[in-house]
Amino acid sequence: MSKNYSYIDTADALEEACIELEKASVLCVDTEFHREKTYYAHFALLQISSREKCYVIDPTTIDDLSPVWRLMHNEKILKVFHAARQDLEIIMLESGGLPTPLFDTQVAAALLGYGQQIGFGNLVQRILKKALPKQESFSDWLARPLTTKQLAYAADDVIFLMPIYQHLEEQLQAKGRREWLLEEQETLSSEKTYQIDRKEVYWRVKGVNRLKPKKLAVLREMAAWREDHAQHKNIPRRRIISDDTLIELAKRDSVSVNTMDRMRGLSEGVIKRFGKEIVDAWEKGMACPEEDWPKLHPRSYHTSGTELRQELLDTMVRLKAEDEMIASNILVSKSELGTLASWGKDRKGEPPELSVLHGWRRELVGNDLLRLINGEISLRINPETSLPEIKDLS
Repeated sequence: MSKNYSYIDTADALEEACIELEKASVLCVDTEFHREKTYYAHFALLQISSREKCYVIDPTTIDDLSPVWRLMHNEKILKVFHAARQDLEIIMLESGGLPTPLFDTQVAAALLGYGQQIGFGNLVQRILKKALPKQESFSDWLARPLTTKQLAYAADDVIFLMPIYQHLEEQLQAKGRREWLLEEQETLSSEKTYQIDRKEVYWRVKGVNRLKPKKLAVLREMAAWREDHAQHKNIPRRRIISDDTLIELAKRDSVSVNTMDRMRGLSEGVIKRFGKEIVDAWEKGMACPEEDWPKLHPRSYHTSGTELRQELLDTMVRLKAEDEMIASNILVSKSELGTLASWGKDRKGEPPELSVLHGWRRELVGNDLLRLINGEISLRINPETSLPEIKDLS
């Protein structure tokens, strides 16, 4: 299928391609990029395909990409991606806006029973019964000139995406789950998702849950300092200071430039260059008043009989998942089930705020989980089929 593509590396060719693509109602889109050595993704290639034509666009040779960004922001054209998160981040950064409307085939596949976060090659294999070549998976997409094999590999990602989209769209419509997809994509489709709050990045630091509130305040300041430098220098966070080192610094009762050389993870160069700034951030966090300390995320607690109730709730979820041909872990996580099972002992106040108790999940399984906890329905073995079933007791 990769034979039907055009390589675009000039502004004039891009303008002509976009005029052609503007006629489409659906476009399949993918990007190639690197970010191993940078904070921001280094945009290397953009692939776009309609049902008739496919273009592989080289952003490294074209100064003005506004024609293609007009396409991405055209509300009359549906943009199809697979696992869109990083592609959308790049387009948001490069164009100043998100491509809408959106269809993510990975999300759609999850809603149709293909499993959570299925890879594109696996999805092509299962739906189209074709095996995509993998030789270029680790290509250097910034090297020029690109080889014929690289370009064909990149083109295939959007050429095969079109029949995948058509199949999943038909299945969503047939099962009445198109609205589910829109609900699931709300976060993907929000510009806030791609806007980094420097005062909240500490929650992403590995090991954050090991710290108490006062030390979290210290970590918050140091992580914000690291984020500022990583963005300014366009280098990965870990190149400045690792997560493990940030946690170790936050845990300490005193920090000074003179004692930093005794810590693993802090090189002489980092101490010389950033030592005072690290200490300033640490001291600012230590001086934070108690009322401004970060609030720890509430942890689920286990009451008497929680594990047994959780097993019963999990059985209910698996029955629903089997009936609806959808993966049970998409409906509800184990941690959410544990929280709900713990609340179910006394059922005081409103049920906890859980995703399974909102939107299509609540309609599909959440309400029945609450009814099971309240004794309004039960699980039993059907004597005629010898299979588990849900019985209404009202």
